[in-house]
Amino acid sequence: MNLHSQRGAATLAITLMLLAAMLVTLLAANRNLLIELRQSSNQAEAALAFEAAEAGLDWTIAMLNDEARIGNDCQPAAAATQRFRERVLDTGVAAFTPRAVGTACVRGAAGWECGCGAAAPAANGPGFAVQLQAGPQEGRLLLVANGCARFDGTCRDDAALARHQAVIALQAALPTPPTTALTVRPATLPAGPFFAGLFGQSKDSWTQQQAVHKIDCRGDCGAAIGVAIEQGATLLALPGDVTLRGPLALGTPDRPVLIVAAGALQLQGAVQLQGVAYAASIGWATPAATVRGALISEGSAAGDASLDLQRDADVLDALRTRQGSFVRLAGGWRDF
Repeated sequence: MNLHSQRGAATLAITLMLLAAMLVTLLAANRNLLIELRQSSNQAEAALAFEAAEAGLDWTIAMLNDEARIGNDCQPAAAATQRFRERVLDTGVAAFTPRAVGTACVRGAAGWECGCGAAAPAANGPGFAVQLQAGPQEGRLLLVANGCARFDGTCRDDAALARHQAVIALQAALPTPPTTALTVRPATLPAGPFFAGLFGQSKDSWTQQQAVHKIDCRGDCGAAIGVAIEQGATLLALPGDVTLRGPLALGTPDRPVLIVAAGALQLQGAVQLQGVAYAASIGWATPAATVRGALISEGSAAGDASLDLQRDADVLDALRTRQGSFVRLAGGWRDF
């Protein structure tokens, strides 16, 4: 073997060693790339699960405050007999008791699909399942939402999972009921503190609650109010002067109504009201009119002697303990 052949063999060996080193380097780089891709995918799924769980909390609170009657798909239905609140809570008692009803929603190609106490939605995608439980104290509820990146009836074991919970409570429609059937604001007390003393917040804040149904009506609003009540509303806000003209029946002992009018309220004819009416001033000319609950006026309150007005403790207690808006309590949110 000559010298040139020996030099060629050494060059080949060195070249093979360099190629092997490059291959090892490429394999290491590819491994790191795969790890980063897997981490990015896991992070994206974890973010989806986190957002789904948080959406579950917000969606449930919104549904609890929605007065529409819904079907098994959680959508308003004319033939439905129950509201979401009645599906998931026993509303016949002062302290709400959660029912053993599961609710889930999935984000599919056609948008969100939900199941309220029935079969799980058929879509397959990011979703959440929510459950209401007894809270840490009486009058409070624990809302638990499980969110996942891939939901097909349940959160799959191989999908990212997030669990959020929040403590919620009812913000009463009328937390401090009046002590008399007819209450008139004292001349020495401004209108703002007078309202806040009864309702626990300013008139603007009370009106902006989701559970409050705003009716853009002035004058004879009996028909508009009747339609809103038929659709499930019990807390009503009107922007100006309102006339209720009989024959007209509003509210029931189980579901009394609370009407807040920014202007004057006039009762005319055979009006039957189960609930409370609050207005800038109240007047009546009412043969055969009946009010079971209370009337509250920021100004004057006057009419003939035919009004049958009685303070009804059960009606007022329903407005204090069973009607209003569910809200999150500060410090009650946790994630796992």
